[in-house]
Amino acid sequence: MASYYDTVPGAPTRDPRICIQVEIGDGQVEVLAMVDTAAPWCIIEPPLARALRADLEELPEEAILSSRLGRFSGRLYRGTITILAQEGVDLSVESTLFLSPEWPAGNFVGYQGFLERFRFAVDPGANRFYFGLL
Repeated sequence: MASYYDTVPGAPTRDPRICIQVEIGDGQVEVLAMVDTAAPWCIIEPPLARALRADLEELPEEAILSSRLGRFSGRLYRGTITILAQEGVDLSVESTLFLSPEWPAGNFVGYQGFLERFRFAVDPGANRFYFGLL
């Protein structure tokens, strides 16, 4: 289990969100990422993507991400994302990440290539994100 934030610190909007602490790569970087079941992949903001790119496995195809912010071209990569547990054990998942130098928003963990690979549940009354293997 991990507690989650329901707003992104410093974000211009205060709309409710589910934001969890994750580690991207092999213990390299810890970030706050929004859980987005509509996102096709995990999305990493450009400064972080530049720092991590060399440690990720680039997939051969280019990709287009269509979001409420518009369409963005980028590349898909393979890497590990670890959900950091506050109770129980951390969960590391081999993930598909979308990196685009034009991406204007933050970090997201998406359904395809990440959330689909384990069970998860949300307790909104306690701001808790539960997770475990299938």
